[in-house]
Amino acid sequence: MDKLRVGVVGVGSMGRHHARVYSQMPDVVLVGVSDLDKNLADTIASQCKTKAFTDYRDLLKEGVDAVSIAVPTTMHKKIALDFMEKGVHVLVEKPIADSLEAGRELIKKAREKNVKLMVGHIERFNPVIPVIKKSIENCKVISIGITRVGPLPPRIKDVGVVVDIGVHDIDIIRHLTNSEFKRIYSLVQASVAAKEDIAMLSFVMENGVLAHITTDWLTPYKVREINISTKEKFIRGNFITQKVSEYSSWKDSSYIVKDLFVPFGEPLMLELQAFLKSIREDTPVPVSGEDSLKVLEVALKCLEQK
Repeated sequence: MDKLRVGVVGVGSMGRHHARVYSQMPDVVLVGVSDLDKNLADTIASQCKTKAFTDYRDLLKEGVDAVSIAVPTTMHKKIALDFMEKGVHVLVEKPIADSLEAGRELIKKAREKNVKLMVGHIERFNPVIPVIKKSIENCKVISIGITRVGPLPPRIKDVGVVVDIGVHDIDIIRHLTNSEFKRIYSLVQASVAAKEDIAMLSFVMENGVLAHITTDWLTPYKVREINISTKEKFIRGNFITQKVSEYSSWKDSSYIVKDLFVPFGEPLMLELQAFLKSIREDTPVPVSGEDSLKVLEVALKCLEQK
């Protein structure tokens, strides 16, 4: 296949990195970037040696095979539908949409137009995740605990901590357990922000695994860690340093600690490569609209209990 022609809509804190990564790919032509902020669009376009647009419909007219959409969640549906209507493959940043109904519309349109719809659950592509998944594949998993905390990001205005970053770990739990959510318990609170900025989420999976997520925007530093207890061993992973340690019991309550090899990689680069590969080879995307819709459904159920 010739070089894929791609575009990026929304070049804020996440979208600018989509543009950067695409511009570095030898088998891709970054046709242009679009943002309502003309100065921002011009700046990112200059850095990536491409065109700038303030109206995404002008980017669509340029002719693109695929697009990354990294705009506020409330705008996902309209923009994604417009691109898919013209036969363009879409990667939309998580969550898929701001409602289950909107998410279903996107999935339906992708099927009607026979285009790929992938959702940007980027932590699925953190190199620690396949290492952890392989480490536990023959184990009896007992529990999974994830901590994802840090300061309030100034970019967030339309969603709270559960939908913005909690969905990362809801997706990871579902991916690692190969199971759906049976029971959901949540404690959420808006302490200093307009929407919930702290959440403690607990789950019982259909296969019996217990899972817990602690997430907030109140911690002055970032923590991104996962701990997994199995009958055979204990796994500890760090999403930031991309390190995984395996604790195996020995004797006298002692443990053998082994650092597992994690091939370093930029999660976004790996994610976009997977998206484009699915287009070129006409294979299923690794994180489908259906996957993200189930994650959003769980996140919204967590919010119903506040």
